Amino acid sequence: MAAGRGEQSALRRLIEEDAVGQLRRRGGLMAALGSEDGALKLDWVEAVARLLADPTGLEEVEAEACAIRERGIRHIIWAGMGGSVLTVRVLCQLGFCNGQNDPEAPDPKGEAVAIYPLDSTDPAALNAIVRAIAAAKHLALPTHSPAAMGGPESETPAEAAFLHALLHDVMMIGVSMGMTSEEPITHLTWFTGLLAQAGLRLAEHLVVMTLPGSYLDAFAQEHQAPRRPLQLDGGTGTGGRMSAPGTRVFLLPAALYLTGHDTAPGQLRAVLQRAWDEYDLDLAAARPADHPFVRLAAAISGASSDGACRVLVRMPEGWGGFVPWLEQLMEESLGKGGQGVVIFDDQTLNRSALAYREDGLLRVQVVAGTLQAAGTQPLAHDRLFILSQPALAATQPHDRLAALAANFLGWQLSMAIYGYLHRIPFAGQPAVENYKARARALRAQPDPLLSVAEWRPAIRDGDLTLLAPAETIPSGQEEPASLLASAFTSVLRAAAATGDADRRSERRFLGYLDVTINGQAPASVLSLLDEHVHALGNTLLGVPVKLRRAPAAYHSTEQSEMDGPRDLVSLRLVARDSEACLVGSYTNRFLHAQAVSTWQAMLEAGRICFLLVIGGTLADALEPLADFFTRVQADLGQP
Repeated sequence: MAAGRGEQSALRRLIEEDAVGQLRRRGGLMAALGSEDGALKLDWVEAVARLLADPTGLEEVEAEACAIRERGIRHIIWAGMGGSVLTVRVLCQLGFCNGQNDPEAPDPKGEAVAIYPLDSTDPAALNAIVRAIAAAKHLALPTHSPAAMGGPESETPAEAAFLHALLHDVMMIGVSMGMTSEEPITHLTWFTGLLAQAGLRLAEHLVVMTLPGSYLDAFAQEHQAPRRPLQLDGGTGTGGRMSAPGTRVFLLPAALYLTGHDTAPGQLRAVLQRAWDEYDLDLAAARPADHPFVRLAAAISGASSDGACRVLVRMPEGWGGFVPWLEQLMEESLGKGGQGVVIFDDQTLNRSALAYREDGLLRVQVVAGTLQAAGTQPLAHDRLFILSQPALAATQPHDRLAALAANFLGWQLSMAIYGYLHRIPFAGQPAVENYKARARALRAQPDPLLSVAEWRPAIRDGDLTLLAPAETIPSGQEEPASLLASAFTSVLRAAAATGDADRRSERRFLGYLDVTINGQAPASVLSLLDEHVHALGNTLLGVPVKLRRAPAAYHSTEQSEMDGPRDLVSLRLVARDSEACLVGSYTNRFLHAQAVSTWQAMLEAGRICFLLVIGGTLADALEPLADFFTRVQADLGQP
């Protein structure tokens, strides 16, 4: 579609101020916005060019991948948070790291390596990986008390033999691209204990990739674990959100996939060369208005309101797994000072609903073809930007991998340009350090949920307890159980009905609804929530919705929820009980600490945030949750 005035104005400014040139030269305003604590974090901008200029680095990563396979490793648990793991999750969802052998490969038998992303502190997440690895080997899981399995007090020869059979071809790669991430340390502690019980050497089954001086680096040194630099040149100027495709977070999984087809060196180099050519940063610098991702940034800026924009993204068929990575890139980078870009998967909004509004909203449709071939027209009253990416139509795995890498690069450029246009520092995520510090203190308590046992106002109905922001419910009033749903509804209705004058003066309105599940929810609960949350947000309110999975979401979108656009209502769910760990020892204490600390930090930041505490497990709450959301929808549907 033709560029609007805001987009045209943004493009003129980018051209006049040579914004892309500043980014490449690492100077000017771009350097200021791309620095954290005075240190430049712009190594990602030309990372691929540097890798291509290095005659040996990429081939060394391929050799590293071959060595892992030659040691007999067939399963890798990739433990990290945020940008340290999201790229790997995308690769798995696109079929590159799922352990399936390609029948067209020269030797299709037994060479594939399966990678299991681990970004949760719920024991159920560890159990899911253990079950998957055991099933791949046709191993029967222990039938006795799972909490004892792998514990030194109860170790038996049979248990040690089972753990050896389970783990002899398993490696854990612990990754942290931030200084203070502690979740991977808990995973590594669990895994190293199992290795000891199984009689397996740590050095053959563990690798750490992190920044010098980080919490994870200290753990690696203490345990003498093998370490690899994230950047091949040993640099530290790449934030986790920009880990793909220029660091080992992308390069090692890609190399494991490529060398599983053909061990000849140079494949990774060919993929990156094609991606760099497709991306064409030279075009962005010389003729910004002709570059699709520069135009995309200008379009988002043109559609924004006071520096904030809600972007609904539709990817081509088969590429939907890219959206969570995009959420993290935009929201962790730009969600600051009430500004930012909030990403949603494509949703149909009810335009006649109370909270629907067009300002600050843009739909982006990514098409695997040319604009002419797309034949897409904007819907009435919708702002639509069509992003043509012909490479996404590729069917050959190497070409699809290159197309993915090119899109990583392109969206990173769009992010930086939007930050430039609105003067948003896109390096660092200062807001999340608040909840990290709170969680660290809560983890020292036997039961972090006890810290909110006396919170008021709290409304109880059976196994559900709703902890509400203090100003939303009259203090000192005894709330009958029937008001559990209506208390939440009243806040949604008030936010949706904010008058135009209040919107202009305070930017307080309902822009989107967030529902965050702390822990590993069963499919039945996820399906229930997905149905109700979309009906509540899209249909009854006319706003986009997020259904987030925590604690992973706290490393990918929480910066924006705490410090970005203020126009959200958030409901967080946490269950008191979790699955017992099948092997080894791992509790839900960290999970509970994160649930409470993020809720507290949201309230301190002035955000509308509820915490719904479930008395049993998430699975036990299926009927109470269905009743709660049904009541909310019924209440909201009343005039």
